[in-house]
Amino acid sequence: MWNSCTVADDLPQLLAWLSPLEPSLRHRDIRERRVNDVGEWLIQSKEFRRWCRLEVKVKRQCYFATGIPGSGRRLSGNEDYSARREAREPMLTSHGDSSLVVDRLCAHGRGQNTLVACFYFDFAARKQQSATNMLGSLLKQIVSGVERIPEEISSAFKEQKKDIGGCGPQLADIVKMLQGITSSQPTFICVDALDECVGVQRVRVMESLKQILEKSPTTRIFVTGRPHIQAEMENRLAGRMISVSICPTKGDIIEYLRVKLGEDETPEAMDARLEEEILEKIPKIISETWIGAKNHVWPDVLIDIFRFLLVFLNIEAILKASTIYRRRERLRKMTGGSGLGDAYGATIDRIKAQGGDSPGLGMAALIWVSHAERPLSADELCHALAIELGSTNFNGDNVPSMSTLVGCCQGLITVDKEASTVRLIHFTLQEYLSTSTEILGTPDSTMAEICLTYLNSEQVKAAPAPADEFRDTLNMPFLKYCSLYWGVHAKRELSDHARSLALQLFQDCGGHVSVRYLLHKAGPP
Repeated sequence: MWNSCTVADDLPQLLAWLSPLEPSLRHRDIRERRVNDVGEWLIQSKEFRRWCRLEVKVKRQCYFATGIPGSGRRLSGNEDYSARREAREPMLTSHGDSSLVVDRLCAHGRGQNTLVACFYFDFAARKQQSATNMLGSLLKQIVSGVERIPEEISSAFKEQKKDIGGCGPQLADIVKMLQGITSSQPTFICVDALDECVGVQRVRVMESLKQILEKSPTTRIFVTGRPHIQAEMENRLAGRMISVSICPTKGDIIEYLRVKLGEDETPEAMDARLEEEILEKIPKIISETWIGAKNHVWPDVLIDIFRFLLVFLNIEAILKASTIYRRRERLRKMTGGSGLGDAYGATIDRIKAQGGDSPGLGMAALIWVSHAERPLSADELCHALAIELGSTNFNGDNVPSMSTLVGCCQGLITVDKEASTVRLIHFTLQEYLSTSTEILGTPDSTMAEICLTYLNSEQVKAAPAPADEFRDTLNMPFLKYCSLYWGVHAKRELSDHARSLALQLFQDCGGHVSVRYLLHKAGPP
């Protein structure tokens, strides 16, 4: 079954061939931000401990934890308060539970010839996270963990080299390869936020996981997601699933508040009395806010999702105030509110009420992060917000810092350290902005104008032809996005200004770097 190579010379190329995705980066980013003991109840539960014992034959090989996937901020972990001050923002939600499960399973399987692979779905990256790429990334991790590359995989890799340009494996081939390995070696697969995998791709993922379980009795699959996909999971996996709700407790909320208070960057604006009031009143306010929600036909876990996000937004608002008086006033005003929409709306009102150019930067950042065709890197976003409509020159001195943008957005965006991409704090914020269309106006029209203004700038028009691999040596991180996607935004919303800019670009399209770039990069972006 195995070839004779332990570390093939072309292993990096083989792994890249299996999938372009790198979920290990996201895992490390999330793992750094867990809070002590949160999620430990899940690990210690009788059901979970029995499920992960591979020597016990179980019919329900899939463990579905429905909870709070997708937030960009989670409860931070395993540091004392002084270390936490140096770390990035703590994070809420079940991503932390997923990363905890992954780490515990790795520790549990160490020395027992057990494989562990994980994947974190993200709605903002949905175009890249196809079923093929996702399953390929699981296979990629598993291949990295075995002593020798399976012959079936190495042979397929060598065969594709004969094709012009090469081609990645098909989904059916990936599933077959996974079946081959997992049927002969105990394996844990962890999939986080499956609900953020959309449409037919989620169907393909579920069907693929089912096929793996059918051939691999010693494989266990841990999945998290919002409650609306539970019935779909049960239907697809046909009795192979057990489910549990990940519900935050009052203790979890208080611990999170303590972490945030310990990270206060303006400690002179806090005293012991106010801190005590925060720890007492916020959990009480959140609880009272949702007493009415219990009377609606909403699952308890959905209420828990909103409750935790309200905690996050409320403590963020308080700590951004600059004096003890102003902080106490914000706490006093948090006595009502009908839900998450009010919290988001109040935060956007604070963005607009900032002084100087902060409101414009904050709202523009929300437009780009929520409506970009793919997740933007921090550099791409910063350069996008430096462009001034009507200008023929790009001014590098106008590029804001990422920390400035996070502050202007009042915490509604966050940066993944490992992947260096910018995201909204939660999938529900994406839904809120999509349904409340008046908030961002005509985003696609604005984005098309920004892209075309950049492509028509003197700096871009004077840029040299791309090198063989075009490694962004032009100091123009925003060029790739503009070149590939300005037309997508213009097709959705085309203003007169964008039309004029497009005609201007077409007049010089023959020698324009963006055209040469598109030809050079022919194929998927």
